[in-house]
Amino acid sequence: MRLMKQSPLQRLRTSLLSRYVLIIVTALVFIPVLIPASFAASWAVNRMLNLGGQDAFQLPYGSAYELEQMWHKQAKALAGASPEGINAKLAALKKEYPDATLFWVDGEGSTRLQLPVQASLPKQWSAENTISFMKAGINADPYTIVALIGGKEELKQGFMVFELPRSYLTPQGRPSDTRFYGMFMALIFGIFILLSYLFFRDIRKRLLRLEAAMTHAGDNGLPAPTAEGRPDEIGRLEKAFNHMVDQLEEGRRREREEEDLRKNLIANLSHDLRTPLTVLGSHLYSIGKEPLSAQARESLSLMETKLDDLDHLIDHLLSYNLLTSGRYALSLERQDMHRLVRESAAAWYPIWEKAEMDVDIELPEEPLKWAIDTQGFRRVLDNLFQNVVRHAGSGKYVGIHTINWKGKAALAITDRGPGLGTASDAKGAGLGLAIVDLLLREMGLQLDTESSVEGTRFIIYPTA
Repeated sequence: MRLMKQSPLQRLRTSLLSRYVLIIVTALVFIPVLIPASFAASWAVNRMLNLGGQDAFQLPYGSAYELEQMWHKQAKALAGASPEGINAKLAALKKEYPDATLFWVDGEGSTRLQLPVQASLPKQWSAENTISFMKAGINADPYTIVALIGGKEELKQGFMVFELPRSYLTPQGRPSDTRFYGMFMALIFGIFILLSYLFFRDIRKRLLRLEAAMTHAGDNGLPAPTAEGRPDEIGRLEKAFNHMVDQLEEGRRREREEEDLRKNLIANLSHDLRTPLTVLGSHLYSIGKEPLSAQARESLSLMETKLDDLDHLIDHLLSYNLLTSGRYALSLERQDMHRLVRESAAAWYPIWEKAEMDVDIELPEEPLKWAIDTQGFRRVLDNLFQNVVRHAGSGKYVGIHTINWKGKAALAITDRGPGLGTASDAKGAGLGLAIVDLLLREMGLQLDTESSVEGTRFIIYPTA
């Protein structure tokens, strides 16, 4: 799979940043539109509420203009009326406007009927009192209307006064326009917050899904591909991740094919080499029976040694092939390690004696039991003993001891050779030690190696 490259314009159009900037810009652009729209919506709601409950929102006594027109009309209608008639008319108006305060002053400036009585009113009005009262009533509470009785400009019949608290001139029960405006603005702000929340929640869900795909391995030990979303930054990351998974799967497939090819090649070569090696061994044995010179005998011995080394190498290859492919059968049983080591050392003792090696074996009489495969562990000991003879024979020493290692009883095999890192023929020990390590791992054991110019120590101990 090849990842498609996007142009800068395409990246901008599919960018998470550009999408969120678009949300912010949209909100900023619509603010000048939404503010008057919210006013209009508030007005419409108030209008609907007024239509739905007209009586609840009407002024109890009408508007200020209506009251002023009414009061002047009533004053004009009292032209030529007697004081008793004026009193009767005011009493009737008091019943019609029970929350209002009514009184009148005659042409002589005397306060007449008061409904209700007010102690603050003067009994006799002068020009200064009249002017001061009318001036104090401008834009004051209560709302004050003064009208000349008879409607003429002369004060022949006096004047009458109507006072009403201004609260009765405010629509009762009507919702505030400001309140509805605030509600609509809060709604707009809430929509913006909701869009931002949905935007970031979607990003979080996609990132968590990608994290789960990265951290959870499938049956093949590799991460599983994830579903690809929109072609934004996260989408491109998902596509790159799936591309990486595909490459890993392809690499794993090629690795398995190469491993199978290698194993088959080793198995076939090992089996095919057995026959010519057997033939060569039989012919060398026949030649050895013939009368030969000392130099020929030396060459024959060297050929037999190398042939034996090649036979061991083929055996190592077959064992390594079986171990790495999981086809090396092991049967684990609890065995006394001290007894098994003594038996293997006894079989190798003549070889060590022939090589003039100093053998130092110190194993306790108490049994040391591990769950092992008998033949497999004998193979481990043979490989390690053979490694001592071939690669550390110059040290003329082999030691086998039981020690305490990492808090556990362990078996230590020691030599005094030049060490694995400095021995000239140390490369030949690599495959044998790899087989040792694989066999011990299958039996739940661990091999630690300490090597220096003064010698090498192999330490075997259980992992559990």
